[in-house]
Amino acid sequence: MLATELLRRAEAAQDDYIRDLGELVAIDSGSLDPAGVNRVADWVSARLAALGFAVERLVSEDPRYGDVVVGRRAGAGTRRVLLFAHMDTVFERGDAAARPFRIDELGRGRGPGVTDDKAGVTAGLHAAAHLIAAEAEHYGELVLAFTPDEEIGSPVGGPALRRIAAGADAAFSLECARENGDLVLARKGAVDLEIEVTGRAAHSGIEPERGAHAGLEAAHLTVFMQGLADRAAELTVNVGILRAGERTNIVPDLARMSVEVRATRAEVLDRAVARIAERLASTAVPGTAAAVVSEDRCPPLEETPAGRGLGDRALALSAELGFSPGLARTGGVSDGNRVSALGVPTLDGLGPVGGGDHSPEEWLDLSSVPGRVALLAALVDAAARGEVDETAEGRTAAGPGRAAVRPSAGA
Repeated sequence: MLATELLRRAEAAQDDYIRDLGELVAIDSGSLDPAGVNRVADWVSARLAALGFAVERLVSEDPRYGDVVVGRRAGAGTRRVLLFAHMDTVFERGDAAARPFRIDELGRGRGPGVTDDKAGVTAGLHAAAHLIAAEAEHYGELVLAFTPDEEIGSPVGGPALRRIAAGADAAFSLECARENGDLVLARKGAVDLEIEVTGRAAHSGIEPERGAHAGLEAAHLTVFMQGLADRAAELTVNVGILRAGERTNIVPDLARMSVEVRATRAEVLDRAVARIAERLASTAVPGTAAAVVSEDRCPPLEETPAGRGLGDRALALSAELGFSPGLARTGGVSDGNRVSALGVPTLDGLGPVGGGDHSPEEWLDLSSVPGRVALLAALVDAAARGEVDETAEGRTAAGPGRAAVRPSAGA
C-alpha cells in the first residue's frame, strides 16, 4: 500500500531530514529580520528547484519583511493540493549561534524554531520528495507555499497565501502537531482592536471637576469588555494593554487600550466586536469619547464537513502507519485560519510532534518524523484522488468509529 511505502521512504530518509532541519535551525530568521528570512527562502527555493518545482519569489514592497516562496509541480490528475508553512521565528538574531541545533538525551531536537515552524518546512519538502520518488503524483498541481511573517500576523504572507490558496481542493498547514500528537481541526479566530479614549485635562488638585478622565472611561470599558467573555460560546476577550495619563497631578485626557477578541465561530466574533463598537459610542464618563483606531482580523478555522472529512481520512491513514492521533480544537491562530476562510477544506497540525513553542525549551520529537511525513504525503495523495469527498458529506459530529474533537492548549 502507498502509505506503507511512504513510511519506508521516510524512515530511510530520517538522517537527511535531521540534517536539513539542522541547517534551517542554524539560520536566524526572526519575523523582522528580512535578510535572515530570505536566507531560509534561498535554501527552500533551491530545494524546490532540485525537486522539479517551478519556483516563484514574491518580494514584498515593504522592506521590513522577507519574501514569499511558492513552488508548483504538475501531476497527472486534476485536483490542486496546497501545503504551507512559515519560515520566520519569534527569536532574535544571534539565538541560533547561542543555542545551536542539537539532539538531547531524550532524542529530541532542540534549537530556535525547531518546532515552530522549521520542522514543518522540512516535512513539506520531504513529503513532496517521497511522493515524486514513489511516482504517486495523482494531483493536477501540488503547491508548496512558504511565508515570511506568520509570527507577527502575516501582513505580507496572509494576503499572498489567500491568493495562492484560492480555488485549491485541499490544504494542509504544516504547523507541528500538538504535544500529545493531535492534529488540529479547528482554531479560534482573533480580532485585535486598538482603542483610543479622549477626555479633557485639568489640574487634579485644584479643579478636577473641569476634567474628563479618559483613564476612568477606559477602566469602565475594561470591565465591560472582560465581561463579554462567554465560555459556552467559546468567546474570550482580553484587555491586554491599558495606558492613561503622564503625570499624577493631571486628569488624563488620553487613554489607549489594546484588546483581543477570540472565538471559534465567525458570527460569535462579529457579534462581540459589534457590541464593543456599540459601547464605545456611548461613554459612561461625561466629556469623554472612544473609538477604534485600528483593527486587525483573522477569521476562525471553523470545523466544517469537508475539513472533518480530511481529519477522518488522516485518522484512518495514521492507523495504517501505526499511530493514533486525535483531532483537536485550539485557541491559537495560524495561517490555516486564512486559507480555511476561503472555503478551502483545511487541516492543520500536519508537522511532526513538538512543543515548548516560543521559548528556549522548544523541542521536536524526532521519533515522530517518519510517521508524520508519511502521513502528510499519504494525505496529499488521498486529497489528489478525491478519496476524502465521500467521508466529508455531513460529518460534523463524532460517530461510530470516529474520534471526537477535543479542546487543546497551545498555539
